[in-house]
Amino acid sequence: MLDEEQVFVSLSRLPVVIGQEGSTRKLIESKFEVSLNIDSKSGEIIINGEDSSKRYVTSLVLQAINYGFSPENALLLEDEFIVLDVIDVKKSVRDSHRLKVVMGRVIGQEGKTRKLIEEITMCKVTIKDNFVAVIGKFENVQLVHEALSMLIKGASHKSFYGYLERNKVSQFEF
Repeated sequence: MLDEEQVFVSLSRLPVVIGQEGSTRKLIESKFEVSLNIDSKSGEIIINGEDSSKRYVTSLVLQAINYGFSPENALLLEDEFIVLDVIDVKKSVRDSHRLKVVMGRVIGQEGKTRKLIEEITMCKVTIKDNFVAVIGKFENVQLVHEALSMLIKGASHKSFYGYLERNKVSQFEF
């Protein structure tokens, strides 16, 4: 008997999970030796497969796609040294106005802050609604998490960038 995992993906991201003519779905299924049962009305995806670790990694890949990563970047999670971290900024701010301000600071003018985070830490970063999702080596993802906490609490961009530069752990090209 096959075991299963359950993941929910927003309806707007289901086409990305499926891919053109089912290409992404087929790639995920073959790479992780699973089958994906996708409910296009609810966004529920049932992951069937014998290997629990492959099911787990598949669920992480699907979650990453849901948070806005491309399938290519989400599939980086296949490497056991690469992790996904999701920060709910809404939990750290007091109201919706402050949330907009903080998310603007995280993104930066024309995406500059997000791009610099990626360059300095060699991580991939997406921003969706009130979430910031990061994929990368554990140490660098942890650094991004700590630095974003500073930025969310009101630290200047200069302090934020300085912290990232001083504490970057290792250079890892994807």
